[in-house]
Amino acid sequence: MARVTVERAMTAILSAEGLSKTFRTPFSRREVRALDGLDLQVASGEVFGLLGPNGAGKTTTVKILLGLTLPTSGRAELFGLPASDPESRRRVGYLPEGHRFPGYLSARQTLSIFGRMSGVSGPDLKTRIPELLERVRLTDWADVKVKKFSKGMTQRLGLASALVHR
Repeated sequence: MARVTVERAMTAILSAEGLSKTFRTPFSRREVRALDGLDLQVASGEVFGLLGPNGAGKTTTVKILLGLTLPTSGRAELFGLPASDPESRRRVGYLPEGHRFPGYLSARQTLSIFGRMSGVSGPDLKTRIPELLERVRLTDWADVKVKKFSKGMTQRLGLASALVHR
């Protein structure tokens, strides 16, 4: 994999320097370099997309930033804290590719649970949930069971759940 460098002049909320990850295959013990020397900075307020072909290291990068895996070398920070520090992820919303919500919950209940798990207070949720449902155009579906949602509606609910804690 080629070395990638992306730089920004403003204060970074996300940064990586020399980030690399090598995996060993379970049977042959062969090494696979999933990420090779990523340098990256994303500033507050900036919109950034991580694009590349299969095997380019996109998922590995996100897993390192979320503290789900450790880099082989280099460093990664969120909001000025090491990505390995749970406090660095307190302000991060994440929507995994294959997310699922319990079908017996409504959209409102789902956001309430995700909000409480993220430390949002009850009074804040009372105002935050209607704002989010409006933002993702699910206001009319707020009290409908998620099992009745289309795939697109479930995706929009996922976005709202990733944003519930601001």
